Amino acid sequence: MLKKEKIYIDMDFDGLRSDIVQMLGGGHIKVNTLSFQNDMSTFVTKDDVLTLLIHLGYLGYDSETKKAFIPNREILGEFENAMSTGGWTEIMHILKSSEKLHDPS
Repeated sequence: MLKKEKIYIDMDFDGLRSDIVQMLGGGHIKVNTLSFQNDMSTFVTKDDVLTLLIHLGYLGYDSETKKAFIPNREILGEFENAMSTGGWTEIMHILKSSEKLHDPS
């Protein structure tokens, strides 16, 4: 994941970090893509950051439900690598522990 995108996630617009954690766990997040200003420097809400991540291919988007999600394991790995530093260590530890509970092999 690009450093610039991680900076926006770390800013935690409107609870963005908790939404990212939910997606890391396989969840889907409601997002308003219509508010995006179509540039990489004007971010007012978490929807702006999520829409940018959709445009860059880091998130998938279901146009029927208007929800964003992490589209595959490769991108999930990118998020995990980016989140393994900068205050996300405990969150990543919890997610890894949760994965072990679901897949004890």
